[in-house]
Amino acid sequence: MTRTIADAVVEVLLDEQVPFAAGLPGSGVMDYLDGIYRKAAPRFVLVRHEQVGIHMALGYAEYTGRPAAMLVSRSPGASNSVIGVQAAFAEGSPVVLISSHVASGARGLGAFQEIDLESLFRPITKMSVEVRAAQRVPETLQEAFRVAVSARPGPVHVSIPLDFPSAEYAGRLSVPSRCVVGRALPALEAVEAAVAILLAAERPAIIAGGGVTKSGAAGLVLDLAERLGAAVTNSWGKKAVREDHHLCTGTIGRGGTGASAAVLHEADVVLALGLRFSEFATEDYRMRFGPEQRLIQIDIDPATVGRVLPVSVGMAADARMALEEILTAVRREREPGWNPQRVAEIHGHRRAWEESISGVDWDAMPIVTPRLVRDLRRALDPDAVICTDSGNFNYWLARYLPATADGSYIYPAAAGPMGCGLPAAMGIKLAFPERQVVAVAGDGGFAMTMQDLETCVREKIGVVAVVVNNFGYGNIKIRQQTKFGNRLIGSEFGNPDFAAVAELFGAQGETVSRPSEIAPALARALEASGPAVVDVHVDPAEICTATIDRWW
Repeated sequence: MTRTIADAVVEVLLDEQVPFAAGLPGSGVMDYLDGIYRKAAPRFVLVRHEQVGIHMALGYAEYTGRPAAMLVSRSPGASNSVIGVQAAFAEGSPVVLISSHVASGARGLGAFQEIDLESLFRPITKMSVEVRAAQRVPETLQEAFRVAVSARPGPVHVSIPLDFPSAEYAGRLSVPSRCVVGRALPALEAVEAAVAILLAAERPAIIAGGGVTKSGAAGLVLDLAERLGAAVTNSWGKKAVREDHHLCTGTIGRGGTGASAAVLHEADVVLALGLRFSEFATEDYRMRFGPEQRLIQIDIDPATVGRVLPVSVGMAADARMALEEILTAVRREREPGWNPQRVAEIHGHRRAWEESISGVDWDAMPIVTPRLVRDLRRALDPDAVICTDSGNFNYWLARYLPATADGSYIYPAAAGPMGCGLPAAMGIKLAFPERQVVAVAGDGGFAMTMQDLETCVREKIGVVAVVVNNFGYGNIKIRQQTKFGNRLIGSEFGNPDFAAVAELFGAQGETVSRPSEIAPALARALEASGPAVVDVHVDPAEICTATIDRWW
């Protein structure tokens, strides 16, 4: 049988060890699907909407740091993927989108479904390219995977004309495209300056961002904190370090903990690792440090260092590489357990964080979201993965659902797309079927992608979806209440019976309307042999406001 370009594309996917390729069939991807069928790999996951497939890829890439792929057909399929690609770009997740395009001979003639896909994706990818010669498709795809994982990871887009996949491939994939990408090293003088400042600090604090996760530096962060007596906070997104560590005070930014705000206000030195000081992390760019406070910022992207806040020391470097250099010097001077007085103060802030929820009426009717968060926290394994959607409920999760394993809290916070929670959980559960993977979504976000419960049933993806159902768009509603005189429009709606919908798709479904029902329902869902939905009806009047603290 003649070896085609499509066959070579499938070989590249296998060479890159892509665990699955999500997508929808269409004329532009038929050859690839046939190649996958004949090789019986990689696993093709048919989704019911491209938004689901791209967020499956994003979830897998964000959790593992390894590239994921999606196949889409021409402009409708590609356009439906834009929101997930933009989220991957904002988060720095290595997603490879392969789209078909009009036939090479019809380009520029206004052919069926023709738009400039290369330009469409260029602002939201590390590389967006239309392949102009059939024989260059495989090597271009290999380059795409290299680019996706290099430096600051991110999505890439490769557009392939409709007539190329069936063409005979005369080349040979002689060199595996997987490569070891070098990490950016910090400047020696910057390391020395940072070490001097850190060793002189009396009340240091560390903000750990997504770059810590991507470089595998969470353990180093905690080692450094132990030797400095430093408080550790997570940036908005909660993905860097586990929050059950005795020096961790939770999340900063919108909806963050009072404990984290306190330790940053008290700090004389702040070490910001692998973060760019986003709008949410800085509470709408209101974060400021006093004249006596010193900021050290380390990020792999030089454009972000010092862009939002002035720094005493800045490093454009990989977080792990920088930490290893800093720790080499600090370990010569300090043992774990340094600065016990400051550690005791941090423990006090942690206790205040835990006690801040003690005033909740746990048995209130309708259900209050903190009760759901508490019971979910108790139900999950320590290594469970939480994939959250966008919505007002997210502030409760940020404050009171601690990440208990490094990188276990998945939310594309920099983009905040609705409808991402369930698909991201699907992508992770598909690759790690033995692990608890739970999607937490509002009713608005869940309704955007719930049709792919059918995909979960068909593909035996045993995710648990917890719907925080307040029959409205909470974030919109609170703005209408506070800014527009409680003139509500477009923020309240009716919902179907989500549990019944789940059962119609063949999944397990359960509705919860009383506080005492939450824990048993979660237990049954987590023990289910397949996908399960727990629809929790919470108080529609309950709104979690994003705390804005005083900044100098």
